[in-house]
Amino acid sequence: MGKGRPRAVEKGVVGQSLNVSSSGLLDIPLGPVYYPTEFEFRDPLEYIYKIRPEAEPYGICRIVPPKNWKPPFALDLDSFTFPTKTQAIHQLQVRPASCDSKTFELEYYRFLEDHYGKKSKKRVVFEGEELDLCKLFNAVKRYGGYDKVVKEKKWGDVSRFVRSGTKISDCAKHVLCQLYLEHLYDYESYNRLNQEAPRSRKKGMCEEGKSDHGVQSPGSKRKRRSNNGVKLKAKGCKVEKEDHDQICEQCRSGLHGEVMLLCDRCDKGWHIYCLSPPLKQVPTGNWYCFECLNSDKDSFGFIPGKQYSLEAFRRMADRSRKKWFGTGSVSRVQIEKKFWEIVEGSVGEVEVMYGSDLDTSAYGSGFPRLNDQRPQTIDEKLWEEYCATPWNLNNLPTLKGSMLRAVHQNITGVMVPWLYIGMLFSSFCWHFEDHCFYSMNYLHWGEPKCWYSIPGSQASAFEKVMRNSLPDLFDAQPDLLFQLVTMLNPSVLQENGVPVYSVLQEPGNFVITFPRSYHGGFNLGFNCAEAVNFAPADWLPHGGFGAELYQQYHKIAVLSHEELVCVVAQSECDSRAFPYLKKELLRIYGKEKMWRVTLWRNCIIKSSPMSPRNCPQDVGTEEDPTCIICQQYLYLSAVVCCCRPSTFVCLEHWKHLCECKSVKLRLLYRHSLAELYNLVLTMDKYSSEEIAQKNIRRQVSCSKELGALTKKVKGGQVTFTQLATDWLLRSTKILWSPFSSDAILSALQEAEQFLWAGPEINAVRDVVKNLIEAQRLGEGIRDCLAKIENWSCNRGSDLEKVQLEYVDELLSCNPFPCNEPGHHKLKVHAEEARVLVKEIERAFSMCSEISDLEHLYSRACALPIYVKESDNLLKKLCSSKEWLENVRKCLLVKYPTSVEVDILYKLKSEILELEVQLPEIDMLLNLLRQVESCSAQCGEMLQSPMNLKNVEVVLKKWDSFIVDIPELKLLMQYHADAVSWISRFKGVLGAMHEREDQQNVVDELNCISKDGLSLKIQVDELPFVEVELKKAHCRANVLKACDAKMPLDFIQQLMMEAGMLQIEREDLFVHLSGVLAAAIHWEEKARDILSHDAHISD
Repeated sequence: MGKGRPRAVEKGVVGQSLNVSSSGLLDIPLGPVYYPTEFEFRDPLEYIYKIRPEAEPYGICRIVPPKNWKPPFALDLDSFTFPTKTQAIHQLQVRPASCDSKTFELEYYRFLEDHYGKKSKKRVVFEGEELDLCKLFNAVKRYGGYDKVVKEKKWGDVSRFVRSGTKISDCAKHVLCQLYLEHLYDYESYNRLNQEAPRSRKKGMCEEGKSDHGVQSPGSKRKRRSNNGVKLKAKGCKVEKEDHDQICEQCRSGLHGEVMLLCDRCDKGWHIYCLSPPLKQVPTGNWYCFECLNSDKDSFGFIPGKQYSLEAFRRMADRSRKKWFGTGSVSRVQIEKKFWEIVEGSVGEVEVMYGSDLDTSAYGSGFPRLNDQRPQTIDEKLWEEYCATPWNLNNLPTLKGSMLRAVHQNITGVMVPWLYIGMLFSSFCWHFEDHCFYSMNYLHWGEPKCWYSIPGSQASAFEKVMRNSLPDLFDAQPDLLFQLVTMLNPSVLQENGVPVYSVLQEPGNFVITFPRSYHGGFNLGFNCAEAVNFAPADWLPHGGFGAELYQQYHKIAVLSHEELVCVVAQSECDSRAFPYLKKELLRIYGKEKMWRVTLWRNCIIKSSPMSPRNCPQDVGTEEDPTCIICQQYLYLSAVVCCCRPSTFVCLEHWKHLCECKSVKLRLLYRHSLAELYNLVLTMDKYSSEEIAQKNIRRQVSCSKELGALTKKVKGGQVTFTQLATDWLLRSTKILWSPFSSDAILSALQEAEQFLWAGPEINAVRDVVKNLIEAQRLGEGIRDCLAKIENWSCNRGSDLEKVQLEYVDELLSCNPFPCNEPGHHKLKVHAEEARVLVKEIERAFSMCSEISDLEHLYSRACALPIYVKESDNLLKKLCSSKEWLENVRKCLLVKYPTSVEVDILYKLKSEILELEVQLPEIDMLLNLLRQVESCSAQCGEMLQSPMNLKNVEVVLKKWDSFIVDIPELKLLMQYHADAVSWISRFKGVLGAMHEREDQQNVVDELNCISKDGLSLKIQVDELPFVEVELKKAHCRANVLKACDAKMPLDFIQQLMMEAGMLQIEREDLFVHLSGVLAAAIHWEEKARDILSHDAHISD
């Protein structure tokens, strides 16, 4: 569509009316509707910038995204629950003012007594019941007073305020009219005259403490001032010194009693300038505070309701819709007509529920967010796409080009979206956004939302009509439009010449409201929407207006407008923002300059810069103090007094801080006017040369203007420039004169009256810097010399020395900015310290003896100036002594292998780092050489086959060596294993042939043989083990042969083995030999008999 023109323009109906009914109930022109292309839809702020010239005159517009832009709803429909508020729709417009009937009666009876001498009246009865005169009075006030109600025949409307929900006959209307005429008409005239009269008190009233009509008001306790300036209370109270017997409920101060209003009912006090909105002077007659004027019973607001799930809320919403319109289809016209009938009180009592202003950081956003859990039904890629889209309301406030990008505070509704769950007739009342921000509302799903809008240019006209249409409500609550609880039929606004436009928001549509555009509306059924504020550069002038409005009504601001503007101006921002920033900075600069000049002219000459911020580039991370009067953040400047050091006011309310003389007050400022104006000039970095030259001329003009300021000093008029010039002359002399701390302090205090100003006093700033430096250096030199002298006189004490670095820093300034006689003396001390430092450094650069280091350290201790090298020297001395102690422990050890070799190498490393000459170093190195020799010899032996005798030779050589060397230790272990093995073998060998358990001997020798093979050292006995093992086997077999019959061949074989092993002479074998011989004899004899057929007896 190119520019994305509104649908209404395309259809040729912009300016035409929305005909709601044949009776003309509502005839509201439509606001524009836009259909951006996919290309246009890429950047919300850019697109809104393009359509703004066309859309802003309507105060509102609707944007329909491209068809392919369909963000998934991120909340879990089943588990989501939310709190609600109850809205009494029938009271959004037609409701009585929250007037306290007791206060009304008090004032009304005083009126009767003052005018008619009557103390009270008997109760007034209407239709058998007591008539509430308070409600009747306010109802008639709503419709313009008695005469207008009679003329326009509004007594039926009046009766609905008095007796809601009941019809009234014509006769009853006439009775009600007569009762008002009889009881309240004179009181109405009296009130109207008082309101029309100028807000000043008659001379006699102040002096005599009487009412306007000369009758004493016994309940009036307002503090008053007579013509001669004496503070008075009401008659009967003694004049006392200011003892702060009455405290202002707002600023908690008892000062300025002459402008303290005391409520004529509850006796609580308020300064007239602390009220919201403030009063310019003490009003005439009786005065009642907001609490006493407004009844809790009749106060109106949206009451917190139940917690609902979406399903439960939907069922309730469906029941409500069915109740009103049945199950058939219903048009917007019908719903809208019914809504305004309810609002105007012609239907009866109607209450609905609304889940409004739900903080998405607590309840969740309808848009996807990166840190939220993704529902399983939503594709991951789709989720990530809509998390990042700039039209996601969670991203909108911090987009590039948004002034809110600098805000680092999660302000709900502004930086964090609000969620809205609506039902039929749930409403959002007439208001414009905090700080006059833009707002963007997205309807996620559900029934449409009907919007009404007033262009921002018509805001004042709208407010005037609201006040005229609802005078009683505004009298009770002057800040009613801040409350967001009041509707007024758009037709009333149109009748009074205020343009109204309407937009019907469908699901998937965005609605944009423009700065200072009053808007309101209602939901046509169950739906879910989300909204957030944003602030492109063109918002800035409106933001300034919003800040002024907060100050006027003493409302706490959402954020500091001045801080936001200054931070954004100092950051990298779009060149499109520069003209708006410059204009707003100039406005802020002009206002700041005006009030600082006012303070200066009123003799507030003390000033100090504010403490710097930790994060100056982030808005909202560090909260400024607020003015106790108007509640505004004090970012740029404040006024404080030593009598109330923790209490601050803005420059505009400096007179209300305390009752001290103005010379005792102090101006606190974050930026000088010069810095502020330089900030303005930075906005011209993309401007033409002509504009730059124009700004230079303006700067010169501003400087001349400020320099020409005058004030009365000692009976004569003196200009700002003259005072600054005189100060410069005196201060320059101070710098050349012998140093005087008092003179410099006095000059600096006097300079405070200039430093807040513009570039015209840059010369003063330069001299102030020199004075501060001179003060620092002069005081520093004196302090150093005092410490040196004090230390020299008390050497044995623990007095702190002066540090050489500090002395050098003091003496390094060239030329020296002050004439301090002690300068040369300190240089002498410093030179002595530097000489010592060079000697210490020289000692460090070479391998010095410890005695030389001790001598240097004793000189450093005797020096009155501390040199940091002495710490290194002490550290080196301590380390050297500790090393000596450790090395001596090692060298004096008498037990072998009790010193770890790693300790010796560590000591060697330490002494190489210390670079100190010590005799023990050679001893240590000699010991380490022995270690290396031993290690090498043992290591070489371990690498080759080892013989027991050779090992014993080496071990004998290092037998008494004190160092625990791993190789030596291993060799000793191998030797011990070999010796142990030999001992075992000899133990078995000793009586082996005499033992009868030869099988055990075999087992033992097998084990010894196996262990011998695993020895690392060769032993000569190992071959004998095999021989002895064979002998043991042989003996074991002989024992078996003795115990059982064995074949002759087996025994002969055993004897043959014994002969080979040379053990045949052992008793066991001798015995076996006899047995063998007998056996052989019997064998031969048997063979012979068998061969010769011998007789059986043979």
